[in-house]
Amino acid sequence: MRRLSVLLCALFLTATAVPASADTPPDPVPGERPPLGITWATGDPYCVYQFSEDVVKAAADQLVTSGLRDAGYAYVMLGDCWQAAQRDADGKLTARASFPSGIPALVDYVHSRGLKIGFYSGTGAKTCSGQAAGSLDHEDLDAQTFAGWGADYLRYDTCYSVNGDAPARVKKMADAIKLTGRPITLEVDDFDRDQSPWLWARAAGAQVWRTYKNATFNFGYSTGSLDKQYGLDGYPGPGGWNMPGSFTFSYLDTAERQAKLGLWAVLNAPLVTDMALAADVTLPAAELTNPDIIAVDQDWAGVGGHKVRDTGWTEVWTKPMSDGSAVLVLFNRGELAAPITTSVADAGLPAASGYRVRDLWTGDETETTGALGGTVGRHAATVLRVWPANATAAPRTSLTVELPDSVPPAQPVTATVRFTNAGSTPITGAHLQLTAPAQWEFDGAAEAATETVEPGDTWETAVTLHPVSTATQPFKMPATVTYTTAQGARTATASAEAPLMLAPNPPSTNGLLNTQPWISSENGLGPVERDSTDNGHPLTINGKTDTHGGLGAHAPSVVRYYLGGKCKQFTATVGVDDRGPAGTLGFRVLGDGVELEATGDMRHGDAAQHLVVPVTGVQVLALAVDDASDGSAGDWGDWLSPYLSC
Repeated sequence: MRRLSVLLCALFLTATAVPASADTPPDPVPGERPPLGITWATGDPYCVYQFSEDVVKAAADQLVTSGLRDAGYAYVMLGDCWQAAQRDADGKLTARASFPSGIPALVDYVHSRGLKIGFYSGTGAKTCSGQAAGSLDHEDLDAQTFAGWGADYLRYDTCYSVNGDAPARVKKMADAIKLTGRPITLEVDDFDRDQSPWLWARAAGAQVWRTYKNATFNFGYSTGSLDKQYGLDGYPGPGGWNMPGSFTFSYLDTAERQAKLGLWAVLNAPLVTDMALAADVTLPAAELTNPDIIAVDQDWAGVGGHKVRDTGWTEVWTKPMSDGSAVLVLFNRGELAAPITTSVADAGLPAASGYRVRDLWTGDETETTGALGGTVGRHAATVLRVWPANATAAPRTSLTVELPDSVPPAQPVTATVRFTNAGSTPITGAHLQLTAPAQWEFDGAAEAATETVEPGDTWETAVTLHPVSTATQPFKMPATVTYTTAQGARTATASAEAPLMLAPNPPSTNGLLNTQPWISSENGLGPVERDSTDNGHPLTINGKTDTHGGLGAHAPSVVRYYLGGKCKQFTATVGVDDRGPAGTLGFRVLGDGVELEATGDMRHGDAAQHLVVPVTGVQVLALAVDDASDGSAGDWGDWLSPYLSC
């Protein structure tokens, strides 16, 4: 009876809106939660990737047979170029020849599988591709057509909006959809991102808006999108969500997939898989159906996911959950495994005598008194959900190894191994086993043992290795600790990794120093950060940023790079970051301890200075930020576009 009344209402509202016979009930409130589903070519403006009726049906079938539909992946969203370039004689949108059975039949099929279907159009006379009809001046007719077919979703691009009229054009379509009486989720696809839809899309009537201009195919594009989400945590919430990009899994390995899913879930982002590429026809259901990750994505506790730590290569993101727990993502975007430090304080959890911890990818449950750090692999993330409650579980542990920032390839290196019991019960029988990296040997034993590690204690041991011959590969030393808890035997693993201290190899190592490993770094407050400062804030001097990024420092600071006498010139633009409105500091460039260039004292508001420094013959380059002898409070200094020519 309820369904009949909905259909009658739609018929009264518009004579052209004839609901599909196999209709799946639409969402009663569009955008109440982030949508989950599949699409085609979310970043394709040229209709390069063709999809057809058979392809769409096969993908819908796969959502059902793989268990993805039952996990919540409900939407099958057609991408740009499903429609012909020209309208029919009645002015209506019409499908291309690759949909021979017609759109109503396709909608019926998708709905019969218990799924929802979406279409694509745009604010212009054409869509972004330039090869398909858009909805300009046809908003009412197109909305009626979509509703008549039984559409549940509309992706709406803004490529042909002009003079800032995108909000008005989107609102016109949103209003037209509302008049049909059918709840259709409206997504704004601003592919150039210049129109900042997060600022206006909700008010215009949209429920999803794109926050990154490129397709997030590979890991680099995915991290590029993640960087653009910084500061946007105030915009998502029930009825409207940031869309940082879809998933194209064939470009990502398992660790990268899990990292991206965990981060997108913390952002409450739509989880939409792009199936345009031939390699992506088989969905990675084992990862996509993870119920813990989906629960995080679909839960809203009033605050968007946001970044709380950033060291350049490693980050910590968090969001609260509606049951009082919180989720933390320990993310390593670097090329080598790295330790990440965090605690329940970063998640904003209240003080408690103990905390229950669940690893959302392994399912492992432990308890901690507060510490949550550990070693995270290359391009990977540890995703933890933490409750402020005591738990009967094994104590949480962390295994980390301290190494120099860069390892000399022809000299001995000392590694300090630390195994920490962060729980509330003792650990016994801990046994450490190390494996020498390729081209290295241990000077002594490669294993060690201790009887007990009490709650809150750290067992520490140091080992020294020497190269068998001059090393040529990054230093990677696997470490394993086996131990016993009241809950039984357990194992902790980590990999101690560091780049070799190699001289540049011209011309391949010309480039930005914020992308290169350094020998060592010292900083007055927090770590030196790559492409950010003060725990992830964008590098900004007098209101301006630099697309090439740089190094964010706080006086007193020194960052050292090994040049080996093979480089010619160093250039950078320097100034006081806007994070320090009362900052006074100076920049110096040193070669082998000799000052090569200095700015003198600079204050916030002073014009940035561009440095051009000859470095011919220099073995070690040092970039220093000094506190101008008046104390270092607020002395944030930026090295923008620090470029080395070799």
